[in-house]
Amino acid sequence: MDGLEITPRTLAIGVGGAGCEVINRIYSLMPMVDTVAVNCDKEAMHRTNADVKLYICRSVTNGEGAKGDVGLGRDCAKAHIDDIEKAMTGYDAVFIIAGMGGGTGTGATPVIAEKARSMGIMTFVIAINPFSFEGRRVQVAKEGIAKIRQVCASTVVVENDLMVQRMPDATMKAAMETVNRSIASFIGRKIALIKECFESEFESISSDVIEQRLAGGSSDLTDSVGSKPKTAKE
Repeated sequence: MDGLEITPRTLAIGVGGAGCEVINRIYSLMPMVDTVAVNCDKEAMHRTNADVKLYICRSVTNGEGAKGDVGLGRDCAKAHIDDIEKAMTGYDAVFIIAGMGGGTGTGATPVIAEKARSMGIMTFVIAINPFSFEGRRVQVAKEGIAKIRQVCASTVVVENDLMVQRMPDATMKAAMETVNRSIASFIGRKIALIKECFESEFESISSDVIEQRLAGGSSDLTDSVGSKPKTAKE
């Protein structure tokens, strides 16, 4: 295998409002990564740029989103699981990004992650925690992350509180844009490591081994706040 360059096919999936905001950033900064947006909110989907858009359960939600109903978010993902599977087919690795505490991101993410794992795809989840002042959403997020970790051990949790604390003089909009950019940068670094693993151990390595090597990274992601992705477009 000397001299053989292997480029794993990588997919980023944004689930729900916050996840799709990150997909917007990945779509503009990382052209080598294919993107999918999954949402049941018509307006949010309209604002999202992605290679593939899966507007789920439009007839049930009337385009108004899951409105915090985790069960509805889960059921919508299950109802469209064939479309989701089709979107993930042919990829070596998938990064699923979702905000926790709402309906779509919290409910649909475990369903999508479980399907990706069942397809033999290296699966990584980046779950964005709500702010501590967001009341009920905090507990919903905690329960959602626990369910995600049951199906995907390679789950990184982004703490909005900690991220914004590192930027005390920034506006909320600017802080969240920086968080989204930092997640994109983090994914770029993980993709580079996956590529290294593929090239060095192509004949013997398994997806489970690579996942174990790349698991974790919350502190790495937090430390990347304010840094610019090396893969950014000019």
